[in-house]
Amino acid sequence: MRLPILAIILAALCAAAPARRVPNAPAPAVTPKIQDRFTPTPYDLEQISGLLEERVRINLEKRLLRVDERRLLAGFEKRPGEQDWIGEHVGKYLHAGANAWLYTGDPRLKTQMDRIVRALIATQLSDGYLGTYTDDKRWTSWDVWVHKYDLLGLLAYYEITRYEPALASARKVGDLLVRTFGTGPGQRDIIASSTHVGMAASSVLEPMVLLYRQTGEPRYLEFCQYIVKAWEQPNGPKLISSLNATGSVFRTANSKAYEMMSDLVGLVELYRTTGDPALLKPAVAAWRDIQSRRLYISGTTSSHEHFQEDLSLRGEQSDDVGEGCATVTWMQLTMQLLRVTGEVQYAEELERTIYNQLLAAQNPADGDICYFTALNGKKSPTPGINCCVSSEPRGISMIPSLAWGRKDSGVAVLLYAGGRLESDLASLEMRTRYPMDGAVAITVKPASPARFPLYLRVPAWASTYTAVVNGERYSGAAGSFLTIDRTWYPGDVLQIHMDIAVRAISGKPTYSQSVAIQRGPQVLALEESLNAGLPSLDTAGPRSTSLNLRDVSRELPVTWLGKQGYAIDGQDDRTLTLVPFADAVSYRVWLSEPKAKSAN
Repeated sequence: MRLPILAIILAALCAAAPARRVPNAPAPAVTPKIQDRFTPTPYDLEQISGLLEERVRINLEKRLLRVDERRLLAGFEKRPGEQDWIGEHVGKYLHAGANAWLYTGDPRLKTQMDRIVRALIATQLSDGYLGTYTDDKRWTSWDVWVHKYDLLGLLAYYEITRYEPALASARKVGDLLVRTFGTGPGQRDIIASSTHVGMAASSVLEPMVLLYRQTGEPRYLEFCQYIVKAWEQPNGPKLISSLNATGSVFRTANSKAYEMMSDLVGLVELYRTTGDPALLKPAVAAWRDIQSRRLYISGTTSSHEHFQEDLSLRGEQSDDVGEGCATVTWMQLTMQLLRVTGEVQYAEELERTIYNQLLAAQNPADGDICYFTALNGKKSPTPGINCCVSSEPRGISMIPSLAWGRKDSGVAVLLYAGGRLESDLASLEMRTRYPMDGAVAITVKPASPARFPLYLRVPAWASTYTAVVNGERYSGAAGSFLTIDRTWYPGDVLQIHMDIAVRAISGKPTYSQSVAIQRGPQVLALEESLNAGLPSLDTAGPRSTSLNLRDVSRELPVTWLGKQGYAIDGQDDRTLTLVPFADAVSYRVWLSEPKAKSAN
């Protein structure tokens, strides 16, 4: 396969990537009992290209570097803050910023983070309090939640800089939480201290596990174990017992999606640390339930911020679909399970979410973010600060870490994003236009001939997938890893060909007379502005179940920001123009079911 122009672009992109001066990450005091089956490639040892790289850069340039620093810090500098959860935003920013700086090495971002961290630490009180509440309102509503994000942000910053005051500040927060909550004399009940059956406050589990691993202080681990026990109190959300018994997130606690999944992210982190299999079981049960009964075709979950009944997946504007925070936390839970199991199903769902719901919430023109993103409706991205505007940049900043990494004794390719990576086994360079087409060339460059397996994710939607190296041909089964275990020589080129399948997906049971059209990993949408003269989006749909999708990307208006466009024969002898849901502005994903059936 020859991709000379793309190769030149890739070489220029890689050459232009700034040299990142990343200090060695501080060695944690505690080694996890569970060794991950999949380990992401470190940000500073990779560079992706193409559509995903473009969106990651937009996240940096048009969101993170333009964040309102004053509003991030105002609630800490002058208590109380303007809203109960205003303090969460600085921690979310630091987490996203740490990922983005590791990946880009952008000095502007580093300077900005340095400034914000120092200003935040300066607001910490002598007893360790780092919230936005006045003394008489401490530990009510979202106060512990704010400290959770303080911890996540400070620990992320410490890991990339080794700035000791950041770790010291995190320790002070941890010690304050340990003193305040528990079952001892005078201690508070963490479940009673927050909303959503205590799930908001108890989601501090995740950073407290990380703080324990970083410091080795037994009291932090004891606090984590206290949280897990508190879930089963009479006033608790019963996360473990309910999920084990019912296997249903809808029937657990008050079914609040963001907070429940946040707790489960922490539970998997605790499992990784302690090795207790009882901690993994409910998280897996919840994931399976969401994936099979409560996941939209765009890779998000929740309506009105709550899990709904089985297969109730209405996607209208009024349904408040896919809260951005829920989308990102679903990604985080899925990533956790991918890491500890190495199973391909988790990588499959990450691709679905990234190419659809995650990117759909980002406006590529200005980096603004949608709070909700309906499947049928009009996007309303905003600047400023709210929970989803702060969460989505975290999800976008994760994209490079999800592209590829170490799996067991080899290298795994999860997202066909193009670019390069460095590993202890070999460097890999990938050239591709994916998802525009399914041709991929991977050049493998070990320092010397070396045998190791290369794990290639075969998308579940691909009806054919072949890989050829040095004349040897391999076929992959949809929804699995194709494992090529051989001796690799410097410069070996692996040629991959997969069909970018186009299929109609039934909307049943929620949209019983509708179909959605998916091309490869991308859900397509009927865009209003590109279908002038169409009487109504609501009644439009494909003419037949035989989908003849034609590439009309070069015919798109110069003002259209997306690069992909497809035409299809519609009902009433009309041609419909479709674009990826991620690019759509005013649109429908669920289209009228075709009246004519395929001749096949």
